Amino acid sequence: MSNKELHLFIFEGEKTEISFLYSLESKFMGSRNAIKCVFGAEIYQLFKLMKKDADLDIVGILKERNPENVETLKGCNQDSFAGIYLFFDYDAHSPNADDTKITEMLNFFNNETENGLLYLSYPMAEALRHYKDNETFKDLLAKCKGGNKLSTMNCPNKNSCPDIENCKSEPHYKEIVQKDCRSQLTNMNKYDKQIWKELIEVHVCKMNYLVNDTYTLPTKTETQSTIFDKQLAKHINQPCPKVAVLSAFPIYILDYYGTEKLKQKLKE
Repeated sequence: MSNKELHLFIFEGEKTEISFLYSLESKFMGSRNAIKCVFGAEIYQLFKLMKKDADLDIVGILKERNPENVETLKGCNQDSFAGIYLFFDYDAHSPNADDTKITEMLNFFNNETENGLLYLSYPMAEALRHYKDNETFKDLLAKCKGGNKLSTMNCPNKNSCPDIENCKSEPHYKEIVQKDCRSQLTNMNKYDKQIWKELIEVHVCKMNYLVNDTYTLPTKTETQSTIFDKQLAKHINQPCPKVAVLSAFPIYILDYYGTEKLKQKLKE
């Protein structure tokens, strides 16, 4: 297969991320010539595979993951695609979590026409619907290396934090989102164009606030490396590591359309 208008989307999980993109295409973007595949593990593992063998390409790796990818990618290789996009979680709770590696991965997966372009959700994909209103969302943070017994293991200050026991007892982020988001956002099947427009706008404004200290629609796009560097400086490398809640999908939309065209679409 050789179609330079064909795009490949790679997701960490099988349900949430793919559901987001299908809904986004259906309600906001329209149909496109795209293939969607699941890697089924954290970005750390994909990066390790690609760094281990320079002859491996990302399409070959996907075909080795499961029979579904073999069928989906039949006749395709890396050169079949005009762009390759990866959507993964920040995953600071993972046993493999390493912010230095994140920086390295964002430099490696920094071009959709080469190794692929990596988009990170902070702290994870469910960040998309962790929203009630503009006022609260602007400064909304989430613990990224603490917040329950499992993820607290990665907190660099776990031995000195006076609140560590309370932190361990906190619910998982997914549970927090379920209770703390606007009720209409709990069911992805009910997202319409207006909901998507609102979510896209608030997340790109949040990105602009994180990077440029202004909660407005951005006047330019920002790289994923820049976004991560700002997360590190402002929130992650603090006594209680947190991240500004931010979804990868609206940032991809901003990159896809550009600032001016996105402003027009949000007004339609």
